Amino acid sequence: MTYDDPRIIIIGAGAAGLSCAIKLLEFGFENISILEAENRIGGRIHTQQFGDNVIDFGAQWVHGQDGNVVYEMVQQNDCLETTGEIYHTFECIRSNGEVLTKETTNRLNEMLRNILENHAEDMFSFKGSFGDFLSERFQEVLSSLNDSKINEEVAWEFLENFKKIESSETASGMDEVSAKGIHEYGQCPGDYLLNWKDKGYVRFLHMLMGSNEEYHFGQLEERLKFNCPVDQIQWNLDNGKAIVRCANGLYEYEADHVVITVSLGVLKEKLESMFHPPLPLQKKLAIVGLGYGSVCKIFLEFPNRFWPENWYGFTMLWLKKDLEDLQRTPYEWVEEIFGFYCVNYQPRILLAWIVGSYVLKLENMPEDQVIAGCMYLLRRFLWQWEIPEPLNIQVSHWQSNPNFLGAYSFRSMLSEQLNVSAMQLSQPLISSKNFKPILLFAGEATSMHHFSTVHGAVESGYREANRLVNYYNKE
Repeated sequence: MTYDDPRIIIIGAGAAGLSCAIKLLEFGFENISILEAENRIGGRIHTQQFGDNVIDFGAQWVHGQDGNVVYEMVQQNDCLETTGEIYHTFECIRSNGEVLTKETTNRLNEMLRNILENHAEDMFSFKGSFGDFLSERFQEVLSSLNDSKINEEVAWEFLENFKKIESSETASGMDEVSAKGIHEYGQCPGDYLLNWKDKGYVRFLHMLMGSNEEYHFGQLEERLKFNCPVDQIQWNLDNGKAIVRCANGLYEYEADHVVITVSLGVLKEKLESMFHPPLPLQKKLAIVGLGYGSVCKIFLEFPNRFWPENWYGFTMLWLKKDLEDLQRTPYEWVEEIFGFYCVNYQPRILLAWIVGSYVLKLENMPEDQVIAGCMYLLRRFLWQWEIPEPLNIQVSHWQSNPNFLGAYSFRSMLSEQLNVSAMQLSQPLISSKNFKPILLFAGEATSMHHFSTVHGAVESGYREANRLVNYYNKE
């Protein structure tokens, strides 16, 4: 069956938009265009050449195997491998130079992992933030612990760093994240950190599109329009159609259906200006209430590897006095860097992760200042090593890019107060003229249980394609 007539505009060429387009083509829809604000595909998947190979500024891992649509699509192609021990075996170093023993590190990590695994029901019923939940349960465990090998001051330093690591998964500080919302996330069983070897996540996009040497964008070759940011969507018009205006009115497209896959950050920013007439109240509340935050990656390329073969990276624990001293220096922002890690297939690169309130400041900081801050940390915590100056640096810029305004979504305390979820965000808006689904919403933020992931975005694209084919099959 073919559907030649319906004109479908997809806004955004990220994982959700591309997967929606591919699935619609499989169903027989032909009249499809994808409007992309950037000059590339991928959205928050962004692979770029750097150092001895490629780096991923955004998504870099396939999270889990069983029930993960991305893994299931590519598992026969031998393009994934485990990231190994990089994020499981690492040193914890205190700001006074003390290196925690592996026994202490493993014990503290086990305590916190047990809290998350054994208190799931408590988390679901907890009324406060994820940060408060962790602190309260950690205090209970410490109070009942009869272990002279665990120093309480070190334990609380470890907890603060653990919260930063968890913040990199939620893209927000733990005090903003709902404990109940964390419980809503559905983790796919299997290896949680599968990397794309030496190809980067962009390989998945090319596999999805069916790219080849002749057609770089595969089935979507003639359907992509780049540098086309959407300014306004007029919907619920008298003729039952929508009009999409791009690039300050330079381009205008009429559509029977508009699939919106822009980030939740863009929806928040353009909530009042993009949609005419305004969105219904429940849709607005979902956009306002769901959380959306950012993380930043700093890639440092060194002239040579100065670390030993079996070293994977380290995390930083700050003594209270040292942290107070740091906050009075120009390097106060480095407090939010929680660790430096090796990168697979990049023998001369270390990757630093930063979360929290300094992300936007960092993204706008001159490169020499970023390097200075990173080198301050490396030479303070790895004082016994001879560390050369880096040759190059690359920094991600998700929060400062107006086409993203952040990295990914989370379940916020505000979403609990407003009683909203991804369900309300994902619901289509129906034309009152012909009762067609005129505005459809996809993207990771619309996923009930796989938010913040590529597989959640892909699932959402498929979901909206299925919604359209089901609508036409019922006619």
